[in-house]
Amino acid sequence: MESMTGYASLERTTDQFSYAISLKTLNSKYVEVYVNVPKVLKDHENEFAQLLKKHFARGKIELSIEFFDWVDSRPSSIDSRQLGNYFRELQKINRTLKADIPVTYDVLLTLDGVMRRKKTTVSEQSLRDIRRSLDAVVKKTMAMRLKEGAATAKNVLASVSVIVDTLKKIRLLAKDVSRAQFERLRKSISDLTGGAADTNRLYAEVAILSDKLDINEEISRLDDHIAKFRQTVKSGGQVGRTLDFLSQEMFREINTIASKANSSTVSHHAVEVKNHIDKIREQCRNIV
Repeated sequence: MESMTGYASLERTTDQFSYAISLKTLNSKYVEVYVNVPKVLKDHENEFAQLLKKHFARGKIELSIEFFDWVDSRPSSIDSRQLGNYFRELQKINRTLKADIPVTYDVLLTLDGVMRRKKTTVSEQSLRDIRRSLDAVVKKTMAMRLKEGAATAKNVLASVSVIVDTLKKIRLLAKDVSRAQFERLRKSISDLTGGAADTNRLYAEVAILSDKLDINEEISRLDDHIAKFRQTVKSGGQVGRTLDFLSQEMFREINTIASKANSSTVSHHAVEVKNHIDKIREQCRNIV
């Protein structure tokens, strides 16, 4: 089993820059991929998204790549015409203000449009480094998801074991429900008629009542759902939706058992089963 929650990150340095990659996966009904990368990597955004979809079948996948400590080695040139325009304007201002402020290259080279640099690009070597790092982050995230999935499998199977034990108690109690109802009905009729009740009619009424109160069919179906649930947990693959469906069916059967049994003891056991099924459903919603 694989959980939908996972996280991994790392930092690396290339000849051009340092970078950080983080990958976070969260619960979602479908696969949703969000890629946040620097502007210079926008052309590779779809490539990264497809890689993530290849590895993650379900969940909200958030990838973030950040650059820092950039080594600016881009070729540059000086626009001499623009530099000359700035110089003449500054000299003109000096004369107008009758000031003697030196106009140096340190000042001129910082003015807008004087220095021209080529567009920032990521080298092929840096791109290869990023791809290797992304593969490593994906593997770490998958390992975390599988570890959490194994823990979840252990927890839900423990809850299933409690449900099975409780269901055994309910099955034993179910045998006494009809008998108890018969005695209660017989006593009520006897009290009303002074002991002159029609035994055949009484048995007929009890037979109808017993049919309404019989929970063996629901118990049998619940047993089947539990067996299928255990089998699915151990089968691996994308089982989240199947487990969620089976837990819903289990809840429906125990709900029917509680309403039909007309027994406070059975109802108390049913509440315990419902609580464990709720725990199972909550955990299964985070399984791929």
